Amino acid sequence: MKLATALQKIGFWISLSTTILLPLFFLPVTSEFYEFNKLALLVVSTAILLLLLTTEYVIQRQVRILRSPFGLPLLILALTWIVSTFLKTPNRVDAFIQPGNTSTIVAFVLFFTATINLVRSRRELDLYAYAFLGSLALLSIISIVWGSGLTDKIIPVAFLKNPVWSPTGNPLGALVVLATTLPYLAIHIIKEKTGSPKILFLTGCLFLNLIGAAVIGYRLFTPDSPNRSVFLPHSTAWSIALESIKSSPLFGTGPTTFISDFTRFRPVSFNTHPNWNIRFSSSSNYYLHVLTTVGLAGLAAYLFLVSKSLSLFIKSLRSPSESPLYISVTAALVTIILLFIVQIFLPSSFILTSSLISWLILTTLFLKHFGSSLVHEANIDLVAASESGHRSPLLPPLSLVLVLALVLPTLYLGARAYWAEVLFQKALTAAAKNDGKTTYDTLIAAMSANPRVDSYRVAYSQANLLIANSLAVKKDMTDDDRKTIVQLIQQSIREAKNAVALNPAKAANVENLAAVYRNLLNLAQGADQWTLASYQQAIQLDPTNPNLRIALGGLYFAGKNYDESIKLFQQAADLKPDLANAHYNLAAAYREKGDLQRALVSLQNVVNSLDRTSADYTKASGELAELQQKVNITPTPIPVTATESELVAPKPLPSPKISPPIQLSEDLGPNATPSSTPNPN
Repeated sequence: MKLATALQKIGFWISLSTTILLPLFFLPVTSEFYEFNKLALLVVSTAILLLLLTTEYVIQRQVRILRSPFGLPLLILALTWIVSTFLKTPNRVDAFIQPGNTSTIVAFVLFFTATINLVRSRRELDLYAYAFLGSLALLSIISIVWGSGLTDKIIPVAFLKNPVWSPTGNPLGALVVLATTLPYLAIHIIKEKTGSPKILFLTGCLFLNLIGAAVIGYRLFTPDSPNRSVFLPHSTAWSIALESIKSSPLFGTGPTTFISDFTRFRPVSFNTHPNWNIRFSSSSNYYLHVLTTVGLAGLAAYLFLVSKSLSLFIKSLRSPSESPLYISVTAALVTIILLFIVQIFLPSSFILTSSLISWLILTTLFLKHFGSSLVHEANIDLVAASESGHRSPLLPPLSLVLVLALVLPTLYLGARAYWAEVLFQKALTAAAKNDGKTTYDTLIAAMSANPRVDSYRVAYSQANLLIANSLAVKKDMTDDDRKTIVQLIQQSIREAKNAVALNPAKAANVENLAAVYRNLLNLAQGADQWTLASYQQAIQLDPTNPNLRIALGGLYFAGKNYDESIKLFQQAADLKPDLANAHYNLAAAYREKGDLQRALVSLQNVVNSLDRTSADYTKASGELAELQQKVNITPTPIPVTATESELVAPKPLPSPKISPPIQLSEDLGPNATPSSTPNPN
């Protein structure tokens, strides 16, 4: 049994270390420094904990599990996310590698289960609680130091110069975690005996958390702060959620699909919002996000967890017990309830979920050591009996086999996904240095490591296109150059199509395919029709986006189909009446068609919607005056400014860079079926 005890101790220290590190851990080696690496740490730690726990079961020849009041709600929550992923998510890999989605929920539920079974003695509980509080205190110190602005002058690393930088990757999430811990600390300080050595530690944590939260809040919410967070309006989020559950009520549209739901279901009224041109990847609050992506089943499961916590909190308030452990239960539940309340107003983040799970773990362990009947250990037996009467427990080895069947593929596939992210970051770094060869080769390696990520495909398609365009401007082009250009174009189209195949509901992928075709207008014959078809598909996925209609209208304008371009430019103007560029393009189409009166009205709309101090105003006003002269109207003098113009008029089709134009196979068109298994080679 010494080995079993040693395994339990190792598991305790791994769990403790993980809890300390999760708020602080990050690595600048992946394309996302923070939550992706925290997820990797969580998955690896949880896998090891499960192996240690089930190995201990085998040694002790019994499965002994601590039953928690939060266990069933968390289990149901994890199951709903898994079912929604496999039934609804177009690209399941996204749900398992993107932080905050299925892998995060499942890993945290398993981490919760393993930890409450590995933290056993009262001393281990105290150490776990104080280590967690100490980790948050250290987070507060970091927030205070960075919020002071001194690091901008001391640290040469660019991403560390931001005064609201936080190792959590989410300064607002850090603010919430620190602020919601204050009641727990205050209750303990009030109830703790005077002169207790714990008072000094708790008071220090309270002071640091208070100052840290205040510094973050000041940096985030001061007027004109460049670090202010941008959220989806609640009214828009509610509209999207309603449309989502209409299409898939029980399990939603699937984890990681919110950005697709946003483009498909956002109301036209959102175009009046200042941030109308942002594509949001999360809802305005966590409950609406769960309802949209995981459906009524996911929301019900989460509300079950909320109701269980509220029920325990009410019971704790009614209890006459003055035991320090029961006070800890009440204080921890206050923090848990506050976190649930905050999620009504804010989207969740990895640090918020991590904090919530840590408090659920502590509450369970406090109840256990208090002796509450709500938490107790249960033996689960499954025995095989022989004819001789010998009885062999089957469940311990079976549990180990099941864990191995889960852990080994998870670690293997997770390692490949992590390595792919490392390679992708290297490619991005090389691209920033204009190192085309390294960018190209590293993107191929990233796709080989994880071929199911659409963002890698998009980046690779764009890299091929850039190289093809750079070769196409050569004056003395050889046959080899022409062959290389053809190959690069084919690869660019193929990977853009593969990105669409991996996530066909994502408007950005279809828009990228359209942009690839558009860039081939001066290189390849027939690219104009493919571009039109792709933009039409993108509009179906993002029907209230005026910019897509402007882009499609520009293609018709370039082909001198002015009636069709006028229709699309007018639709863009109807979708967003204050979008000057829509009216500007509409005026250009009317002018080319010869309808000068309507062109005049559209240009007047442009001028009326622009800032009088902008160069756009000067540009549009000059064109308006010129048009007024053509229709015999006295122009109004316009003051001249020196700022840069942003109005973009539609342009004719470019002249071919290559003569004769490249002939591309029909299977590269947007309606052809791409490879079901994208090949990066």
